[in-house]
Amino acid sequence: MSIDYAAPPSGIESKVSAAQGEDQRSASIGAGEALGYLWRRAYPPLRRSLRAHLLFIALIVVYVLAELYLPAMLGIPTPLEPGFSYKFFASMSGLTLAVPACLYVFYVMIFLRPQRLTVHLASDLQRFVNFERVAMATPVFILFPFFGSAFSYFRIYIPKFHPFSWDAKLAEWDRWVHGGVNPWELLQPVLGNPYVTTIVNGFYHLWFAAMFGVVLWQMGSLKRPLRRMQFFLTFVLIWALLGNLGATLMSSAGPVYYGRITGLPDPFAPLMAYLHAANETSPVWALNIQNMLWSSYSENGMALVGGMTAMPSMHTATCTSFALIAFANDRRLGYLFAAFTVIIEIGAVHLGWHYAIDGYVAAIGTCLIWLAVGWVLRREAIGRLLWGPDSEYQSTQPASSTPAAA
Repeated sequence: MSIDYAAPPSGIESKVSAAQGEDQRSASIGAGEALGYLWRRAYPPLRRSLRAHLLFIALIVVYVLAELYLPAMLGIPTPLEPGFSYKFFASMSGLTLAVPACLYVFYVMIFLRPQRLTVHLASDLQRFVNFERVAMATPVFILFPFFGSAFSYFRIYIPKFHPFSWDAKLAEWDRWVHGGVNPWELLQPVLGNPYVTTIVNGFYHLWFAAMFGVVLWQMGSLKRPLRRMQFFLTFVLIWALLGNLGATLMSSAGPVYYGRITGLPDPFAPLMAYLHAANETSPVWALNIQNMLWSSYSENGMALVGGMTAMPSMHTATCTSFALIAFANDRRLGYLFAAFTVIIEIGAVHLGWHYAIDGYVAAIGTCLIWLAVGWVLRREAIGRLLWGPDSEYQSTQPASSTPAAA
């Protein structure tokens, strides 16, 4: 008689199958319980966060709807699809989280050197990343790419909405404000050195990192909820009202393009000649960007690589908002960002990007928007809407002399 040694004894298969089924059911129950636990922990702070961001969400929705429908309503042809730059801003949002995280890991590895790196990092992560902070950051993190894409879309089409026509008038006003002298000429005795120009240009490019850094700081902040919301609403409104509406009403290209736009004698030609000469000694990176923008504008009637406008200066406007939220948290940090704002304004003039009054108008406009948003948020009805009747939304104690906790 032959025996099939490969066959299991009778009944073993059914017992194995039953055991596997029990393991799967246990795993399902375990996963279900874990998801249920996460939901119970995450839902309350997420609900509070969505409520606190109601005005912010409404602004972004209106902004995106305008992006989708306003050009068509005005009969303006739009070769670019709405949301064409969404992927770029989504990537920037991801980098806003990834870059600081990587820098912190390097800091721990180089300077702290804990014996158990992963345990140390896990402990820090657990202390900083909690349900409340993640929930508070979620609406801003998700909506920021939509907001950035809408702004870029409108900015690119400004010459189509209103062709550049204000440069001559702005240059005239600039000279009048500064005693009949072009502001760049006042700066030249101090900044007219190739190496100094490179340093100024470096600070000017640092603006991008500063913007994402401040947004990240406030995105995860749990302190001073009214001030935090005042910053984000102001941030959106300055881009929409100053950077889109204001830039359209006073459509201008800037000193670097003055002669080519107006066809008039160019009072900024000596400045641009200096910058090109300085670039032979020490890099002036702004020149490459300026040439790229003009090339795109010349070919398409608009700068498809990001748009070009002068009045008002969004670099100065955003830096002013950084200084305002910094002062609301710590005076020393506020003075630091105020100094950075001044450097950015000087750089905008020295590098030929802006008329000086572009920055003055931007700073004043930003302060007015900040004050108006603060007034709205302090209304009792708005406070109840965003934070509930029992919240401490009116807690806007003055900035201390020591840094505030995140």
